[in-house]
Amino acid sequence: MSLKGIDISNHQKGIDLSKINCDFVIMKATEGKSYVDPSCDTFFQQALSLGKKLGIYHFANNSDNTAEQEAEWFITNTRGYIGKAIPILDWEDSGHTNDVAWALKWLQLVEEAYGCKPLIYMSESVVNANDWSSVANSNYGLWVAKYRDNNADYNYDMSNAGNKPSVKHWSFYAIWQWTSSGRLDGYNGNLDCDEFYGDTTAWDKYVENSTGAEEETKPSTVSGTTLELVERTMRGEFGDGKDRENALGDRYQEVQDLINYIATANANTLAEEVKAGKYRNGETRKVVLGSRYEEVQKIVNGSYTKTYTVKSGDTLSEIGQKLGVNWKDIASKNGISSPYTIYPGQILKV
Repeated sequence: MSLKGIDISNHQKGIDLSKINCDFVIMKATEGKSYVDPSCDTFFQQALSLGKKLGIYHFANNSDNTAEQEAEWFITNTRGYIGKAIPILDWEDSGHTNDVAWALKWLQLVEEAYGCKPLIYMSESVVNANDWSSVANSNYGLWVAKYRDNNADYNYDMSNAGNKPSVKHWSFYAIWQWTSSGRLDGYNGNLDCDEFYGDTTAWDKYVENSTGAEEETKPSTVSGTTLELVERTMRGEFGDGKDRENALGDRYQEVQDLINYIATANANTLAEEVKAGKYRNGETRKVVLGSRYEEVQKIVNGSYTKTYTVKSGDTLSEIGQKLGVNWKDIASKNGISSPYTIYPGQILKV
């Protein structure tokens, strides 16, 4: 089980959270010892009224101030959020990310005030470049950032998220910030998108006086590619429901996402992926595609028509929508360039 969410600051001023599909919202509260994010409380109150799970973070300026100064500033300006949100330390002060003792002190002071253990946020590279054992062994959870690229990712589609972070010191991380170029319906701009490895109960345990670890998804004991694990799952090796979650551990979501994708994707899209070798051959392909195998294989074998005759009034986007394919792919396959002119009677390869 996992939750989908975003993290925001004044850079997203004006965002209407009621239009955003998310389970949780993490917002910037403070920075250093003198800055309060002017949008924080607006974000917080709206997210709270919408029933979202909440987190608030402090951006450390540890190169300029002491941990005591910055912890006091954060606590003073967020007292009204205690018991309602997970407190988080944002650890990315350029050139000064090796001061583990500073971070540990801030976490301890905030824990004392909040009555719960804060998380710490940092990139995969910063995690692995320093000895964070004192922080991890004190049960302060990790929110880790790792992006494959800066290309747009739409509506939590993690198919291009790349490899999951691999970190030292922590046996698991609570949250993965997997893109800074997320695009969600309801907001015209990039968003940081995150995945929390637990359910709403686990989130609440972080807010309470608990690490939340008991409800967390544990690291998987199974190995193999996502496709190999999907095949084993489709053969019934891992069972269903909670049994499957427990068996796959932190590999569960990636496996289930692919199973769900195959069950709902357009048949033509799946056929193109088959031809590209995504689902291998023979028995593996048959097992992985399951009930979709026959319809997809017919397309692969050429049983379905692969041309379309343009009618008066047609546009490429309408044709693509009608046939369930990307109109840009039709344009590319037929050598049609901007302004994408087509004419009645034209036979298009689709």
